[in-house]
Amino acid sequence: MHTPRLFVSLAALLVLAGCAGQRSEEPAPRPPAEVKAQIVRLLPAKTVDRQGWATDIYAAFAAQGISPTTQNLCSVLAVTEHESTFQVDPPVPGLGKMHIPSLLVSGALQVRSPNGKTYSERLSAARSEKELSAIFDDFIGSVPMGRTLFSGFNPVHTGGPMQVSIEFAEQHAKDYPYPVDGTIRREVFSRRGGMYFGIAHLLGYPVSYREPLYRFADFNAGWYASRNAAFQNAVSRA
Repeated sequence: MHTPRLFVSLAALLVLAGCAGQRSEEPAPRPPAEVKAQIVRLLPAKTVDRQGWATDIYAAFAAQGISPTTQNLCSVLAVTEHESTFQVDPPVPGLGKMHIPSLLVSGALQVRSPNGKTYSERLSAARSEKELSAIFDDFIGSVPMGRTLFSGFNPVHTGGPMQVSIEFAEQHAKDYPYPVDGTIRREVFSRRGGMYFGIAHLLGYPVSYREPLYRFADFNAGWYASRNAAFQNAVSRA
């Protein structure tokens, strides 16, 4: 669930700064081990399971045929640092108090869920978008025609370490290379799925931008938002 933010935070800029001395483009395809080793070097020092992150990031690049240039790698790392500080399921303060669709509230939150706790208890204890999304999915799966009537009311619209849009992931899941754990929504909350769809959103479309800043803007506002804004500005000047 996106909140107003700068395109790239100070922490993310530090990730990019750490790449400044690197070559921006590699002239030829490199062995997977070499790319993974570079990712490990570029990851922030406090990242847990650096090899695991490198493996999932490389797999996303390879599966989508995106060149793992230094600029591309650094752009992905910067967004991930900004969105989650490399936490697969980052906590969200005050999540249990967020808005729940009113048509689901009347008496429903006191019903016991599959794990024995009431939905109200689980909601109060929720600390991440993954937990909140799971609560909602359990609820609509337990009432007659729940998935048919209420599937579009899930209040969680983004997730995973890159905070990618779940709707975007569902629309671009045709070539997803992993076995799906239930739903694409659930995959977004995994490291492999969150990075795959986040990288697709950030880099998986052709542009002629010279600077990664414009891809960051597109990541927030939608593909080609920067190009469209530039065109509108040119028209207004003309």
